[in-house]
Amino acid sequence: MNEKEDRRVRKTKKLMTSALAQLLMQKPLSAISVREIAELADINRGTFYLHYRDIYDMARQLQDEIIEKFNRIVDSHANRGDGDELFPLLTELFDLLSENADLARVMTGKNGDAAFLDKLKNIVREKCLADAHLMLGIKNTDEFEYFYNYIVSGCIGVCSAWLTSGMKESPAQMAALVEKMILCGVKAVK
Repeated sequence: MNEKEDRRVRKTKKLMTSALAQLLMQKPLSAISVREIAELADINRGTFYLHYRDIYDMARQLQDEIIEKFNRIVDSHANRGDGDELFPLLTELFDLLSENADLARVMTGKNGDAAFLDKLKNIVREKCLADAHLMLGIKNTDEFEYFYNYIVSGCIGVCSAWLTSGMKESPAQMAALVEKMILCGVKAVK
């Protein structure tokens, strides 16, 4: 019985998340109402309030879930030291985007939350690139700062373009492309 209830809760939350993503494609979070989400998800407003205090609480919880999953993926690849860790890490991150495509598309789009993207960038900085300037032999910390921003902004742009263009390539194909872009720069697409 408990598992059945959990499935119903997951299904309801998935419907509400999909409704929120659809609405965010049209307008900013501040212009979305609980009534609109309830109508699109085919639930009553009371059901919404069983799970969330308001629209902002819903958005925050969804962002927190993605950040938690993002952290777990990054942590599972941290400090392995085998040198070939970029592709598996990127593949798992693209899988996460694929599994949450509707939400990820709007979070990286025009009605997205810049603070959410900043949190993801900070995770990459703290967990992936903390010692990268030493490993890459970049002695000038100002140069490394430019390199970091170039890589992270480029990766977010590639992810956003992939999501908005219909994700024609598989997560593994995108991971391979981004890995080449990071390691080879413009030579990767010549």
